[in-house]
Amino acid sequence: MLFTSTASLCQVYCALNLLESSSVPKQKFDSYVSKKGFNYLGSTYLNDTIARDYNFKGIGKIKATNAVHRAITIFNTKEDFCFTYRTTSTDEYRKIIADIKQEGFFSNQENENGLVSKLYQSNDVTVCVSEKQVDTLNEYTFLIRKQILPKPKEINFAEDLFVFNSHEYLKYYFGEENVKKDIYYLSEKKIGKCSIIFPNTNRQVVFLWGDEVNNNNLSKIYIGGQLMAESSITYDQNVAENIWQLKSGIRQGMSLYQLRKLNDAAFDFNGGNSAYTGMVATANSGKLDFKKESVVLGCMNCNDAAFYKKTIVNSDEAIQDERILFVHTIILDPAKSK
Repeated sequence: MLFTSTASLCQVYCALNLLESSSVPKQKFDSYVSKKGFNYLGSTYLNDTIARDYNFKGIGKIKATNAVHRAITIFNTKEDFCFTYRTTSTDEYRKIIADIKQEGFFSNQENENGLVSKLYQSNDVTVCVSEKQVDTLNEYTFLIRKQILPKPKEINFAEDLFVFNSHEYLKYYFGEENVKKDIYYLSEKKIGKCSIIFPNTNRQVVFLWGDEVNNNNLSKIYIGGQLMAESSITYDQNVAENIWQLKSGIRQGMSLYQLRKLNDAAFDFNGGNSAYTGMVATANSGKLDFKKESVVLGCMNCNDAAFYKKTIVNSDEAIQDERILFVHTIILDPAKSK
């Protein structure tokens, strides 16, 4: 295999500086790429996404050639903005990878061969790199996204945390000292990789990742006190009542009576004779949407045969029986909240 030396890479022409371009505001991006020598070709529309295509025409003494094809596609919605840079130059591809690694980007897939794509991350920017064969050439694609993160005053409810779609975003925003990688015990036989902000405090939140290799692609958010993360299980001190609240008003620690009042209707939850004891049923009626906001109840006086025999328990029945039930854990699924 032919390797390009670092010295020769310094001489390689790159039509676009990915790190510089990732910081350009979306309102100015079209003008920016035009100044870099790219010609606007046209736009296509898919649902709420606008895709604008540009081809490299050349700039100054650098002319576009048939030997190397370079192109940019800008993707824009109301909520999201990203772009791809494509090149058929292997040397340019290698130089871009070398440049972003020098700037602190990392990939957990760095040593894995044969992958269709690899993800590089640093702070609030991600670069997804892929390649495919086009005729007789390899085309390398860089998908660049700078995540727009909220200002601290904009984070008021637990749902506002959905924007933190990777461990790297959490570490960048909340500080490395306040974010911990961990393992979450989903069941006796199933575990998942997670990240925890402010572990073992009243601000603790667990982020479960769908992509466990890259610690991104948010799958679930868990809010509560003593959760099933490895570090929480071994933590032998009391954790204060969690301060995070949902937009609906649900919060960890609230009593069954308060939850019933908030819902403005009775609801069912799983009893002791169930695999998911304490889980509020999703098919309940009322003001709360338990499909979007999964709630698990804890109980302080349910260690008796009458409770363990029941598969389903009604909230009003439990209140009448003076069961001391409370919201133990809240589980949010970003896919169900859209």
